[in-house]
Amino acid sequence: MSLVVDSGVLLKAYFSDEEGHAEAQSLISDYARGAIIFYAPSLITYEIINACLVASRMARFPEGKAKELMNEMLEIEIIREDIEPLKDRIFDISVRFGRSAYDGAYIAVAESRHLPFLTADKKLFNGLKDHFPFVKWIGDYHKIRKQ
Repeated sequence: MSLVVDSGVLLKAYFSDEEGHAEAQSLISDYARGAIIFYAPSLITYEIINACLVASRMARFPEGKAKELMNEMLEIEIIREDIEPLKDRIFDISVRFGRSAYDGAYIAVAESRHLPFLTADKKLFNGLKDHFPFVKWIGDYHKIRKQ
């Protein structure tokens, strides 16, 4: 199975106090078994680094632990898509749906690859699921993996 994933999905697998943690861990287990290929816009690297940095600054994790988690997540094999060819579509999605260019990038990659997009952003999911049926919520991963 191939999926576009956002950084929040990976973060939920490593941050045990997050809603969707169990489903995100199942996803990572499936990946470790070779059952999943991940895709994402190249910006996922920056998002993971920033999320771990913020977690450290907010004392959610000590700096050393946050850096360790960051490195673990960045070692996950993700096919990082260059968003340059998708820039117009990203812009159009972002304008039409009032989303950030970051959100638009994930949608555009999933759309161009004809893949499901698994997100951990509940607001994004709720705002776009009716417009883009390939947008899926991490909390529903158990249903998705059975399809």
